[in-house]
Amino acid sequence: MSVLGSMLLAQRAAEEIVTILNEDDFFRPAHQVVFRALRQLITSHKEIDIVTLRTELTERAMLNDVGGVDYLLQLAEYVPSAANAKYYAQIVLDKATMRRLELAGRNIIDIVHDPELEGADDRIDKAEQEVFEVGRKQLGKYFQHVSNLAKEFFVDVDKIVETGKPMFGLPTGFIDLDKITSGFYPGDFVIIGARPAMGKTSLVLDLALNVAMGRGREGKRGAVAFFSLEMSSIQLVRRMVSMISGVSMGVLKSEKGLSEKQYLALADACENLYSLPIFIDDGSDISPMEMRGKCRRLKAEHGLELVVVDYLQLMRGSRRTENRVQEISEIARSCKAMAKELEVPVIALSQLSRAVEGRDDKRPQLSDIRESGSIEAEADLVMFIYRDSYYKAKEEHRHENESYDDVQEAEILIAKHRNGPVGKVLLGFQPAYARFRNLDRGNTYMQPED
Repeated sequence: MSVLGSMLLAQRAAEEIVTILNEDDFFRPAHQVVFRALRQLITSHKEIDIVTLRTELTERAMLNDVGGVDYLLQLAEYVPSAANAKYYAQIVLDKATMRRLELAGRNIIDIVHDPELEGADDRIDKAEQEVFEVGRKQLGKYFQHVSNLAKEFFVDVDKIVETGKPMFGLPTGFIDLDKITSGFYPGDFVIIGARPAMGKTSLVLDLALNVAMGRGREGKRGAVAFFSLEMSSIQLVRRMVSMISGVSMGVLKSEKGLSEKQYLALADACENLYSLPIFIDDGSDISPMEMRGKCRRLKAEHGLELVVVDYLQLMRGSRRTENRVQEISEIARSCKAMAKELEVPVIALSQLSRAVEGRDDKRPQLSDIRESGSIEAEADLVMFIYRDSYYKAKEEHRHENESYDDVQEAEILIAKHRNGPVGKVLLGFQPAYARFRNLDRGNTYMQPED
């Protein structure tokens, strides 16, 4: 009650507390509901007070479940000051951890006497996992009755009826890609795979810029977390400046120097970048647990619409595994869990095996995902990039045409789509600027062949 009361008293205290606690740290279900509503207000960048909290709970038909307005007033009056909010939150976290540790202790006793486990090593491994999960504060959510979930769902249905607009996820900014995917939805785990030099990083940079610039249906800007494990942050910025300005980075290495027009274009692009909510982490060694903590804090401070990981196979697991395939599988599961917890799409790039190069048709397949393990199983959407012009240039022992006006055809192959159709989308690729564009012609969206 002290924690929730502090959140109602001070916006800054609320933003700090959501980086410390999760809803399942609270023992009483009513307190979990109130905390979830307060966290949603912060995510939506709304002021927190009794009125906004009451409205949020009313819209979700959960006001009576927490004890009505009277209980909200009781929470607000429970503490005289929010100065000790962090201390209150730590007490709640300590108590929650002790509850989980007690449960883990009971589970370890069961593990010791489990007849299906062979030898002490298996039991020690299982016991370590139990204690490790306590440290991660991820022992699972409480059950929710389907009636509450149905009420929340119907709020979205009413919005569709009121606005006359269909349900649509986070727009990609590419018209034909949006037609087949209907955007990326909160909780989606998206894999983009391709062989080297196909433009994986370029495509996700385009997606990040489109989201940050609000190039979607409603023109709403969204914060993007970009984890670059391969390229440095300054390299990514150079690429983004080139993409926005239409000035190839090759001119910086040219003896001719920059023209006045190119200089002004670069200056305008940098000015544009200053205001974009894109946050880059170029640490070369990061685990899913560390990534989740950084994203949780970023969402509390700035909001969060999209997470990009470049790329999956360069991440390290949060715990010891027997081999690399198991480690990648654990990383994929963690990325999917992060997408669900943060309620944002997570896009992860993936390298493909060399088997692609040995086929006559070099279009990627699901089996080409390197160290796939459970990557394919965990992903909601798997897309591949294929550019025939790259292979033609390679066969003819020449460089790709990188003239400034050159626009090559790129195929985006939707190989798996858990919530929709698969198929092929055609985009334009400009090698000079390493960027993708909508093709200026009709019917670039193709259904799969029978």
